[in-house]
Amino acid sequence: MIKHICPPALKPGDTIGVFAPSSWVEKEDINKSKALLEKKGYKVFIHPQTFERFNQSAGNHLQKTLAFQGLWQRDDIKAIWAAGGGNRSMYLLDTINFEKIRDNPKILIGFSDVTAVLNAVYANTGIVTFHGQVFKNVHKWTELDHFLNILSGKAAINYPYNDAVIIHPGKARGPLIGGNLSIFQYLPKTLPGKFWKGAVLFLEDCNEELSRIDRMLLHLKRTGIFDEISALLLGEFINMPESQRPFGFKFDEIVSELTEGLDIPVLMNLPFGHGKIFYGFPIGIQAKINTQEYILQLKEPSTLL
Repeated sequence: MIKHICPPALKPGDTIGVFAPSSWVEKEDINKSKALLEKKGYKVFIHPQTFERFNQSAGNHLQKTLAFQGLWQRDDIKAIWAAGGGNRSMYLLDTINFEKIRDNPKILIGFSDVTAVLNAVYANTGIVTFHGQVFKNVHKWTELDHFLNILSGKAAINYPYNDAVIIHPGKARGPLIGGNLSIFQYLPKTLPGKFWKGAVLFLEDCNEELSRIDRMLLHLKRTGIFDEISALLLGEFINMPESQRPFGFKFDEIVSELTEGLDIPVLMNLPFGHGKIFYGFPIGIQAKINTQEYILQLKEPSTLL
């Protein structure tokens, strides 16, 4: 099991650095989120790379790498927030100097395509990263204050999931890992070690045909991931279009079939993902889940130093 390293807590007055590891973003959204966080007492530095454009991407691989490493090396930057998701953040895994960042833990935030970078930093260094809304959407994020409480290390964080659908009941504990399914499916064969072993795996996705979701989950099962995790939490899977020939299978039927025989808690319909409600998770922090109480709780009273 990976020994996690908690980055220093984020406090009002600290500086948040923003860069774009994936697709390009609009300035208007970035500026609105910047204004909101500044109103809450934080300083925000928008790296110039954030507004680069190269086809769909926010600049080329070198520009992204230099922005990421540059922000990580700056002593005044306490948190690095991904501007948006989309595509191509996985290329960063070839260029990040993990040894260098291990000695200087910082908060790293993002989700969707940024799933690759979040889990890579955790798997390679043990540094806790944060699965939260991308920066361009912060100005309209209703769960922002809950997330800022996590970043500040305030008390134990509970996640009540009263609307969850329980596929398999039970209790479990383990480090939280996961994110976007279409990205995460590649990571067990890409990242070092069995970073998923004993973990509470959380997954979400959007804009994928249900037949593709079926294949992705089957791939995780066949590679043995489901046999080695302690719980499976499925968030929002939205905008799943049909192909020309209707697939016929429902999402809950697919999950039930692929998790049959597993002696671990399996829950669906949790409030995280690309939908309206999105509670952020710290990747790498020990958590415990009890389906009888409909609650997921971070074990440690303070998640950050």
